[in-house]
Amino acid sequence: MRYTLRRPVRLLLWVILALTLAVRVALAWLVPSIHQADEIYQVAEQANRAVNGFGIQSWEFQTAARGAFFAVLVEPIYRLHLGPAASQVLAGAVFSLFSLIPIWVAFAWTRRIHGDAAGLLAALLTATWFELIYFGPKPTADAVGGYLLIAGVYFARMGVTKREAALAGFVLLVALGARMQIGPSIAVALLVAVVTHGRERFVSLAAGAVAGVAFVGVLEWSWWGVPFRGHWNYLQNEFSRNVSSYFRNEPVTYYAKAYTLMYGGALPVIGFLALTGARRAATALLVAVAVVVPFHFFGHKEYRFLLSATPLLVFLVSLGIVELMMRYGGGVTPRTAGVVFAGWLVAMFGMAWSDSYRANWLMDRNHVLAFRAIGAEPDACGVALVGIRWYHTPGYSGLGRDVPIYESGRDEVEMARLAAAANFVLTGPKSPEPPAPYERWKSYTRPVEFLYRRPGTCVRDERSIVRPSGVPGVVH
Repeated sequence: MRYTLRRPVRLLLWVILALTLAVRVALAWLVPSIHQADEIYQVAEQANRAVNGFGIQSWEFQTAARGAFFAVLVEPIYRLHLGPAASQVLAGAVFSLFSLIPIWVAFAWTRRIHGDAAGLLAALLTATWFELIYFGPKPTADAVGGYLLIAGVYFARMGVTKREAALAGFVLLVALGARMQIGPSIAVALLVAVVTHGRERFVSLAAGAVAGVAFVGVLEWSWWGVPFRGHWNYLQNEFSRNVSSYFRNEPVTYYAKAYTLMYGGALPVIGFLALTGARRAATALLVAVAVVVPFHFFGHKEYRFLLSATPLLVFLVSLGIVELMMRYGGGVTPRTAGVVFAGWLVAMFGMAWSDSYRANWLMDRNHVLAFRAIGAEPDACGVALVGIRWYHTPGYSGLGRDVPIYESGRDEVEMARLAAAANFVLTGPKSPEPPAPYERWKSYTRPVEFLYRRPGTCVRDERSIVRPSGVPGVVH
């Protein structure tokens, strides 16, 4: 069955999407942060290197052991030579556009079940989920994979047309190219689609999947010169060298603890609402579980790894709320929707600003702002980091110039050794103040950090410039 949107509904949906995009881009502009180093060193830094010829090359790109999907997407931005701040905001806008996908899916899926008003409410609830806001402008493979995953699941639902089946195959395989680790959930989504539609839509689904593989292959070929080179080398490093074991390993209870701390007393409510929504969209829950469960069996665990399931789970929570409103609240009316949305915003603020999540919003923001300031100074010729690791900074893509970056511990002798090489020093919390002729130039809070500068030129120290090593446990 085909649905035509009435003009007022279409207008309201566009307003929701436009406001959502504006909030995410404003976040990238006003409150830049780095949740995890991969956002910089697998994406922006590599795009900057490809265009300008300088930057820190991560071990994954040294060994061609990482898909270049995201680096290829942002490379055109760096060809515009707009400066680090504008480039970061523009890249944030690109990924903010991706983050609109779950909102549209929540609207379309809920609308088909309960009508226009319900679809708009589901879109509004999904748009304001705090995690989706926070990660919206970030080039995080886990998040983008989740956006594509929910779109693929929606297009593969019951009653799809041949066109939608082809879109499902295409989007799901592109999601696999963006985030290989969610392969089990993509396999589940494809299997459900094949079982549900049988021969009727199999050809369209397969054609779309082939097109998705070709699309990813072309992107990878444009970077590596060989299709899927980064994907194959990643698998080789993982299965032959078990590279992930060299990173911090966590117990099997890690995710349960992390989400209990993050959601607090709302966790059982979220679970109940998701299960309620799953009565109308069981495939969404099944695919989300296929994301969450496999990660429990790997020692290397991070909160962001489960983000690919978040859009699906948030949609189910939104659908569960609508389902209860239809069953017990007399439907979705402006009054009931307003009350529900107001309560939702209170809950979102409470979780976003809780002790366990609040620090994320300003994570490494000082370093982003400091690097922008240094890059804008014509006399900048060296940056020393004291008590700060290089991967907590935006790198050369954040400077916008080939100004050497050095690391120093809190030892004053080591700091003095780098004095000739760096005319800017960024100090971490509780780090000693560099000696004269350095003078404090800028101050930052949350945490308290300082940026110092001195007059004069620099003597480049090639041995001390930050250069990451090769494959953990293999190249040192």
